[in-house]
Amino acid sequence: MTKHQEHIVCIKSDKVKHREHGFVDYKLNNSDLMLGQRASLENDDDFRQLLPISIFTCKGKVWAYERTSKGGESRLHNKIAVAVGGHWDLADLVIKDSVIDLEQSLSQTMARELEEEVNLTSSIVSTTELQKKICADDTEVDRVHIAVVYVHELDGEGIESSEEQLKTVGFISPEELLSGDYNIEAWARIICEILIDK
Repeated sequence: MTKHQEHIVCIKSDKVKHREHGFVDYKLNNSDLMLGQRASLENDDDFRQLLPISIFTCKGKVWAYERTSKGGESRLHNKIAVAVGGHWDLADLVIKDSVIDLEQSLSQTMARELEEEVNLTSSIVSTTELQKKICADDTEVDRVHIAVVYVHELDGEGIESSEEQLKTVGFISPEELLSGDYNIEAWARIICEILIDK
């Protein structure tokens, strides 16, 4: 059986034409939402798969981890990342009167992904959704994805990856991650730049 038979939420790529430096000022709305089979979307840059992703900050630093060779996406191996999250699955949709509840659906997707990917022993003090969406063209992976970014401020550094393919690096300042000393993936660069701009 072909990998990735599941249906996921996406938008047409032409909805986010005016991009700069890997991000876009775009307000997600119900009229743009579409469903597609992930297997066909993975290589179709007419569409952007929607990923609600989370980053964790504490006292001006951001939590980072390394994607090891145990992970399924070989194009991202051995790179430093700062976001966790994943595809918006059909099962994550919250429907009210045959209409998708956008906020509830995103919230449910984010909660499921956090449950799967991290062990939190610190508490989330606040959560902010960034206005800018990540919409990069740096790699084949980037070109078929768009990310809604949530920033979770923690009251401590109690967070670990719960997936063996993700190796915790720890909390590092965005400036240090951009210094050139780390092999960071494109999205980590974009997120650090947005955090510094804030």
